[in-house]
Amino acid sequence: MNTPDAVNPSEAENGPEAPNAPGAERAPETPRRRTHPITPLVTGWKIVVAIVAVVSAQNIARLVNDFSVSKALIGAGVILAAVVIAIVLSAISWWFMTYAVDEEGVSLHTGVISKSREYAPRARIESVSVERPLLARLLGLAKVRVEIAGGGESYLDIEYVKSADAEQLRQRILGVAARARTPEGESPDQSEGAAADAPQADRDAAHRTEGTHETSTVDGTGEDAPGALQKLLYDGVTDGDMIATIPTGRLVRSLVRDLGFLVGIVMSILGLGVAIGLGIWTDGFSFAMIIALAPAAFTVLKYVFGKIESGWGFVSRDTDRGLRMRRGLANTRTDNIASGRVQRFSVRRPLLWRTPDWTAVTVTVAGIDDDDENGAQSVLPVGTREELGATLGHLAAPLGTDDDLAALEHLLTAKAREIHGIRTPARLFWISRRTDVTVLLPGALIHRSGILTRTVEIVPRERIQQTTLSEGPLSRRLGVLDLAVHVAGEDLHISAIPLQDALALHGTLARDARTLRRYRDREQWPQPILGRSSTAPHASQTAPHTSQEDR
Repeated sequence: MNTPDAVNPSEAENGPEAPNAPGAERAPETPRRRTHPITPLVTGWKIVVAIVAVVSAQNIARLVNDFSVSKALIGAGVILAAVVIAIVLSAISWWFMTYAVDEEGVSLHTGVISKSREYAPRARIESVSVERPLLARLLGLAKVRVEIAGGGESYLDIEYVKSADAEQLRQRILGVAARARTPEGESPDQSEGAAADAPQADRDAAHRTEGTHETSTVDGTGEDAPGALQKLLYDGVTDGDMIATIPTGRLVRSLVRDLGFLVGIVMSILGLGVAIGLGIWTDGFSFAMIIALAPAAFTVLKYVFGKIESGWGFVSRDTDRGLRMRRGLANTRTDNIASGRVQRFSVRRPLLWRTPDWTAVTVTVAGIDDDDENGAQSVLPVGTREELGATLGHLAAPLGTDDDLAALEHLLTAKAREIHGIRTPARLFWISRRTDVTVLLPGALIHRSGILTRTVEIVPRERIQQTTLSEGPLSRRLGVLDLAVHVAGEDLHISAIPLQDALALHGTLARDARTLRRYRDREQWPQPILGRSSTAPHASQTAPHTSQEDR
């Protein structure tokens, strides 16, 4: 991997290198590296923007009324000094930041006065994404984010490296993580060899894809994109089998048909209009008033742009390392999601999307806490029925029906009373009685809800970790219970279901949480050292114990 500015181990900070275990040191042959030298230019502007925003937000009217050339020059000098200070501080921080990738995982060392050591063990690496904010993209740089299994904000950022180096770094980290999940029966040498050959295999797959039947469209024109142009537009995401691609025309039409988006825009514009009208009526028209309302107008524009960017240039492909996605207009990013890591699916279809059969799909992945619309959890911003089937076919376990796609389509299109399942009997909840229904299939728990926008929540039964029943004073009087189904990362709440149905469903799902995940994943569990040692006394006593209840 040709990453710029390799740091000799003797130049790196003293102390524990990325450990295999607490207190252990990284092997001396593993070089620590610095990010790109112009990283301070990319990160320093954030400090300047924060300073300018704080000063202008509190004194915008005074600055406009007291404007003069001399004061403008002084202000420009202050901003220039802030820029220099920000770049210097960022450069110092950059000098003390190093990273390393070895066979045990990824480590990141930061801090000047207060040292920070972040470490991502290879067995806990969930996915690796490459993000290209606008300024970094113009400079040919990218940020590599390593998502780690755990709670929210569990990730490690390497920012910034060259775009080409970021792609090689992504492949190397994914190769390291893949070796941690070597299937039983496959030798480590085979696994390492496969991982080492992965980049070449990816390139071969890309050449096969570009040279055979697989083609893409640009902006929905229907014309085949040349290989070089396609690689430029999609940031090199051309390897693997195509799953979904969103033309610009479909993206724009989907926003026009999204009532929630349109209502939000209309209400925001009306709010700005009312604020301007009241300001003119009370104090008369002034430039300072327009400047004061500029942040609100900027927020509206940012919301619109965010909606567009969340699906702009979206393409997803099936690769050897899971589903790989690319999206973004000004700020682009690529993400990888392995099918075995998805804990929950949310399939959404707004009212005006029903005629063209468009659907949006988001997922919950353990270790990835990214609620942004442009984040990795959105695996299909707006897709056709075929793209929906292909996406779920590559990510979701079978639901257990004769035709899973037809069953899902029925859940999205049929009226709630036409779906056989569990619903609330309480007349007090008159909306949920007509919209909400819960269905237990052999492979998943499904909950349908929504009036104008129908949403189907899918929780694979083998991913359920815990179930909780709750009863309030009103629920007790109505004879209903609330059920919460816990998975890694997010919970599914089902409200006001009949008492007997709730108890039966709770018992079934509790048994799933107790047995399915445990026994299906047991072969992948790490074994205790004493249990593996043939010389340890009473080694047979370390074998897993199965209770009569679990049998």
